[in-house]
Amino acid sequence: MRLLFCWMILAGTAFAQDTSVKTNEVNSAAAKAAMSVLKKDEAAEAAEVAETVRIAAESTNDVVVVEETKIDLIKKLVKVPEPVTKKKEKEIDPWEAFMPPPDSKFDWIQLTSGEWLKGDFKVLYDYELEFDSDEMDLQTFDIEDVKRMRTRNMKTIFIQGEGGRRDTEVLRGMLEIRENEVVLRRAEHEVVVPRSRVISIAGGRQRERDNWSGMLSFGLNARGGNTETTDTTVMANIKRRTAATRLTSDYIANYSKSADFETANNQRWNASFDRFLTARFFWQVFAVEYYRDPFSNIDSQYSVSTGTGYDIVHSSKMEWNVSLGGGYQNQVFDSVEAGNDPKSSSAFGTFGMLFDYEVSGNLDYLFDYSMRWLNEANGTYTHHMLTKLSFDLFKDLDLDVSLIWDRVQNPQADSDGSIPKQDDYQLIVSLAYDF
Repeated sequence: MRLLFCWMILAGTAFAQDTSVKTNEVNSAAAKAAMSVLKKDEAAEAAEVAETVRIAAESTNDVVVVEETKIDLIKKLVKVPEPVTKKKEKEIDPWEAFMPPPDSKFDWIQLTSGEWLKGDFKVLYDYELEFDSDEMDLQTFDIEDVKRMRTRNMKTIFIQGEGGRRDTEVLRGMLEIRENEVVLRRAEHEVVVPRSRVISIAGGRQRERDNWSGMLSFGLNARGGNTETTDTTVMANIKRRTAATRLTSDYIANYSKSADFETANNQRWNASFDRFLTARFFWQVFAVEYYRDPFSNIDSQYSVSTGTGYDIVHSSKMEWNVSLGGGYQNQVFDSVEAGNDPKSSSAFGTFGMLFDYEVSGNLDYLFDYSMRWLNEANGTYTHHMLTKLSFDLFKDLDLDVSLIWDRVQNPQADSDGSIPKQDDYQLIVSLAYDF
């Protein structure tokens, strides 16, 4: 009878625990709706954070009380024999069981090595997590090297639909990463999603400048004496990343002078805005480009396009994507033969491919290629290729070796009937600064 009575009490407490979990509405429609409220003033959000922490603390205490009650009942109603102590087969690493205490000043991450770091979580994007520590400064970790994470305030998370569907969700809440799960809490609500569905995580109230990153590269080759030449190359890249979008801008300029004569003077600037529809599929809302190269008989060239893209491989070590689209180009020639129109325009189809691979901890390889199909007056077929090796020198300073290849299938003759060559090549060695 005692055993039966004890079993009934334990079953009741277990049922009470199940009921309390259900009232938390884990992954329910109400929980997801609560997480979808993204805009709040700071005071209201601070109060909500405090309430979330309080509820989480009470839930933890309730579980401990229930467990203690069950143990006391068993000891009173049933004489339980002392357990036989067995020799431990393997020592338990105390760091595996360690969890930092509640903290209102710092975010915490644990690496797969077992180490814990405290500081400020910045962003999770492209399978890389940026974390700012007072002692170690800004650090970047591959996401697979991060085992656990807990934030002190709310973050915005961009997740893919279940089963690889194209639908996506943007949720906001107190964030915790546990092994292969990501947990969001907001007051009594909780949402748990697999880590594999997470596309990106942005800081809750980070500064606007925290969304930006970039690279500036400068190369100079000067020669004096019998031959006086000067070659200058400037390259820049700027990105703005949020949980669901990406804005990218690139600039390349080359200037060469031999004695008192220019031998090269060209510029290329392009920008694109992408919106991610799934973890792999994105819509390139727009892409714009300006190009100038008088030595190829191009005084100015403007274009705008749109398209779609797909990530073939997207990991912390490798990014490989392709894009396809269409647009419109307007071109002004530097000079033309008598009777020819100095302007020309054309619709075009475009294809692009980007391959970025981290060969080792201090060596990166980049291959960026784009091509267009146009009418004959605009060149019939053009392409731009950039391939680059980047060697880490010191902190944010790199040594870049780049090869650029531009081609116009049918270049237009200038005013004296000369036809520019189809291909232009550039080999550039430069110093680059990442910020």
